Amino acid sequence: MSNEHGVKTLGKVGSGDSASLHLAIWGLAEKSSVPAALEEILAARESRGLRVPVVTLLMRHRKDGKWVERAVRWLSARGRRVVVRTRVVLPRELVNALVDAHGLEGAGAVVELELAHHKLSVQRALLGPQAESPSALLLQAQHLETLELPVIARLAPLMPGIHDQGNGFMPLLRTVAAADLDRVVLEVGRLHGAQVTKIVDVSRELSAAGLLELGRAYAVDAMVLLGAAPLPEGQRESVFRLRPRRTRALLHGLESLAREAGLEVVREGGAGGDGLAYAGLARGGAEAIAAGYESVMGRDLFEGLEL
Repeated sequence: MSNEHGVKTLGKVGSGDSASLHLAIWGLAEKSSVPAALEEILAARESRGLRVPVVTLLMRHRKDGKWVERAVRWLSARGRRVVVRTRVVLPRELVNALVDAHGLEGAGAVVELELAHHKLSVQRALLGPQAESPSALLLQAQHLETLELPVIARLAPLMPGIHDQGNGFMPLLRTVAAADLDRVVLEVGRLHGAQVTKIVDVSRELSAAGLLELGRAYAVDAMVLLGAAPLPEGQRESVFRLRPRRTRALLHGLESLAREAGLEVVREGGAGGDGLAYAGLARGGAEAIAAGYESVMGRDLFEGLEL
């Protein structure tokens, strides 16, 4: 839930020092030079012989639009596939940058829309107060598809007690399908202390049975989720996790519902989890990444290496 800048590895192809990485980058709005910050991030990995052919840029606020636009242009010009993951409507300048990136002879661009719940209040409780409504995001998605930009609906964070209840997940699926999107990514979420407080604030939109189930699943006191007791101060910065078996069961059930609704469930990085995000969706596929890749350390460093 932090808004600080950061980098995270989302996927990996290969092993050892010849591997290729899929990175997520966020929070560069305060950087004096976005290209310099990106070059530093990539060089730190390429200096060890690693490739970074795919980069996901996280857009969490409208104010992120300017740095994300600069990043899209810089990365795409160097043969990277760019995925913009957003919970807000994209500004026109960023859309233009994505269209340009997708039109380049190279790796292409993909847009991921973050959708957590069909009700705006619950969407914001799970994603943050800056998140926009699913209807607004999906309306823009229809426009993006007319521009031939691949769009994925990322349904996350998914949680027991919220999304496995009678009216918790199917309305979201219907909203996605009504927007003529046919590809979704599903991700089960962790529960952060800050989210607990926000969920309590919107508890009227959820069922008491669901809140009790949420508490059991994440080992959070039910009285806290029902609003009868405050979250202990020592847990306000905590991250509560599901047990692996519960995660798999929830994901399997929700994936089945998505397929029954006629949606294609795309696994991040492909069936093998290889980290080359949505290789078949961007123009040219994985081969285009290899052909257009330009190392920030110089092309000769990677001569002869495989993606």
